[in-house]
Amino acid sequence: MPASSSLQRVWRNKALLILTLSLVIAVTALTAVAFFVDRVDKALLLQGASLMAADLAVQQGDAAPRSWAQQADSLGLQISRQVVFPSVIFHQDKPVLVQVKAVDDSYPLRGQLSVRTAQGLTDRAPVTGHAYASPALYKSLAAGPGGIQAPLGQLQLQVSGEVKQEPDMAGSLFQFAPQLMINYSDIPASGLLTAASRAQYRFLVAGPADAVERMRRWLASRLPAGAKIMGVENARPEMRQALERGRRFLELAALCASLLAGIAIMLAARQYVAQAMDGIAIMRALGMSAAQVLKHHLYELLLVFVLGSSLGVAAGYLGQQVLYSMIGDWFGKELPLPGYRPVGLGFAYGLILLCGFSLPALWRIRHVPPLRVLRRDLEPMDVSAWLSWGIAAAVFGALVIWQVQDWQLAVAMLSLVAVMILLVTGTGWLLVLFLKQFRGRGGGLGIGIAAFTRDPGLTLWQLLGFTMGITMLLLLALVRVDLLEIWQSSLPENAPNHFLINIQPGDEQALARWLGAQGVEHSGMYATARGRLVKIDGRAVNADQYRQERARHLLKREFSLGFSDRLQSDNKVVAGASWSFSSGRPDGFSVESKLADTLGIHLGDMLTFDVAGQELEAEVLNLRSVEWDSFNVNFFVQGNAALMADLPVAYISSLYLDDSNTSAVVRKLMEDYPSVSLLDIRSMLQRVRDIMDRGAMAVESVFLFTLLAAALVTLSAVQISRRERAAEIAILRTLGAGHGLIRTAMLTEFGLLGLFSGFLGATLAAATEQLIAERLFGLEAGLNFQLWLAGMAGGLLGLLLIGFLVMRRLLVTPPVLVLRSY
Repeated sequence: MPASSSLQRVWRNKALLILTLSLVIAVTALTAVAFFVDRVDKALLLQGASLMAADLAVQQGDAAPRSWAQQADSLGLQISRQVVFPSVIFHQDKPVLVQVKAVDDSYPLRGQLSVRTAQGLTDRAPVTGHAYASPALYKSLAAGPGGIQAPLGQLQLQVSGEVKQEPDMAGSLFQFAPQLMINYSDIPASGLLTAASRAQYRFLVAGPADAVERMRRWLASRLPAGAKIMGVENARPEMRQALERGRRFLELAALCASLLAGIAIMLAARQYVAQAMDGIAIMRALGMSAAQVLKHHLYELLLVFVLGSSLGVAAGYLGQQVLYSMIGDWFGKELPLPGYRPVGLGFAYGLILLCGFSLPALWRIRHVPPLRVLRRDLEPMDVSAWLSWGIAAAVFGALVIWQVQDWQLAVAMLSLVAVMILLVTGTGWLLVLFLKQFRGRGGGLGIGIAAFTRDPGLTLWQLLGFTMGITMLLLLALVRVDLLEIWQSSLPENAPNHFLINIQPGDEQALARWLGAQGVEHSGMYATARGRLVKIDGRAVNADQYRQERARHLLKREFSLGFSDRLQSDNKVVAGASWSFSSGRPDGFSVESKLADTLGIHLGDMLTFDVAGQELEAEVLNLRSVEWDSFNVNFFVQGNAALMADLPVAYISSLYLDDSNTSAVVRKLMEDYPSVSLLDIRSMLQRVRDIMDRGAMAVESVFLFTLLAAALVTLSAVQISRRERAAEIAILRTLGAGHGLIRTAMLTEFGLLGLFSGFLGATLAAATEQLIAERLFGLEAGLNFQLWLAGMAGGLLGLLLIGFLVMRRLLVTPPVLVLRSY
């Protein structure tokens, strides 16, 4: 059949046109979300890359060989080199301990460097002979407008700038001295680095994702002992958790759109098959076999798939382009172009939805007898049809899991959908049974109730469609706002923005009292020691035993072990005993649950750490979750206080400082606690807030696409009963019923549908909010009673408006035209 005649057939056949438009809008909603989420997800990953100034970094004790730079150049990648080491500068004849960070002219490859100089702000690395100081160091040196001279080894440096923002500051968060940034080419002239120096070299790489991945694989087989590869996934846990939550919210938005699209296709497919039954009966009466009839309709579905999916993918790409033109500037820089995955996803989704939700109905076509020309009844579904529905549901579930790339999120949402269908079906039947006793009443009210209860199956289909639409609209309008506010409020304005480290034993209580007297909020004083994990349950551990890169990375470095008899407020025990110690209770460790999963640590295992040459061994008493993005003092592994006896510990604390008290704290530390370092993490904190804000804006924009899908579900739910409703109105008008009686009857029917759908939709939206917030995002959500008010009022008013619009057109159609169509 020529393409032009096929298109004309789709255009002339109202059922095929509705099904095609349903598929177009469904695929458009999905691919627009997928395209835009793909771009935003890449942008969020770039935000994560900016936290370490590169897409990939190698950290080791020696400078990177020339072959690394040659390989990066052959792959079209940018590179940068830096080295970090402790040293001393002299100011006013007094030594000042600093951590020197030498960077080359291409630094940073990702993110932004911001330095305040006498000439204003600059984003360039220091030139030869000049240095930039961290805020604390800059203030302590009392640098004037022209800068000051500071000798570093054999160099005479001019401190000419104060670092306001540094992209990879998170990588050196727990440095033990204020930072001095110099030019990489000044290192040889300083004479400070020798073969025995304790320096940390970093080789930074940035460029296209596929080239970066090839560079990662190339480096992995050539890394010397002690070297480690760092990617976005190795960023600090505070950053990683913010990025993961942002990605989960985007996945949720895509999943909501996909679920609505599936319901819309299901309703449209049912309408298509219902309208095709009379034509099928005629074909059978004229001698066509059931297989021939089925083949004919499969060809029509193939046509719908090709046309609908192609238009949907194209419209989806244009839709995300329009969205980007409206809100692209929210993300600061141009969003990366999307990949090809959403195209394949759109076609696969269209095929599975169309086949999964149409073939079970088409299977019934094989059992339509020629006698249907005279009798309008259908044989019941047989076992193979139920099997086909089960296969469709299984394939749809697998597609959702593949789409969101998170089995926990997908399984939870699919389970909720299954519960929703059972809930709507069960309560719908109960409502129909309850209302049947009122059918005999006269007037428009009784006629409306009779219409509502006459065909329970049709009523349940409409309830399902309306309930899904209202649920998603409530998720869009209210629950989305609640979840995003909960996410953003997890990092309050007064979150800790400074760390105090290297507090010596005996000084912690006096310093805590002084901070309290000054009104400075702090998280408390926590003892910590550096230790390397050497045994798990008596078995020696080696990084080479693990395949996962993060596991190897963790085992190659020392852990910051914490010691306290109480857990921080943002820690929650998820398995094992509570963290409380009394006389006679054995010592033990509390391990962060994700670390335990990564390293294969279980409750009851004995962990052995090497702490400054001493073996520290204790049992794992519990596993806990940690809110890393709270920026409180937290540890992957924490022991009780008794474990730190005879260990070389220092104390650490986090605190919130504003402009009014920062100077007083800095002065107090310099005068009374010279060994304590004050680390300013405000720029990193702002990065996390930026990720949250931009992620929230992305989710809000992505959720707008569900409006179209929700409208489509509502339209499909109305369409499946349009023919029956038109016949009822024609018969009533033929028997002499007036417009007022018909209006009352129809508004009663639609009002009941709206009221009940609104209640169920609000209940499901509330359950979804609790599930998503608590089980998937680790956030606490309260019960929002406005959901029920908004759901029931919105459902009632919305369905009454739809009923009025449907009724207005049917009331002006001559009854004879409707009855002749039967």
